[in-house]
Amino acid sequence: MATSGEVQGGEAVDLVAEGKAIAVRRKALGWSRGDVAGRAALDPRIIQLLELGLWSEGEAIGRVRAVLLRAEGGDLEVQLPPVEVHRPAEG
Repeated sequence: MATSGEVQGGEAVDLVAEGKAIAVRRKALGWSRGDVAGRAALDPRIIQLLELGLWSEGEAIGRVRAVLLRAEGGDLEVQLPPVEVHRPAEG
């Protein structure tokens, strides 16, 4: 049974198929999950969950897609900046 979810822009996606595609693309580059995680500024566990079809948070999927696309285009040194977390001011 395929799991579906929503990612950025309300685009419905088959999470299991998306995860398998991410794994295939990552392996074709000769990268580990840690390599992708580091370049996308994500926790490596997120990459594992994405590849298993168990993660549907859109920003993480978008970051991984962006890293893989840039690497496949020849930018093997791709490195996205960390995600900024805005916290309310104390006071």
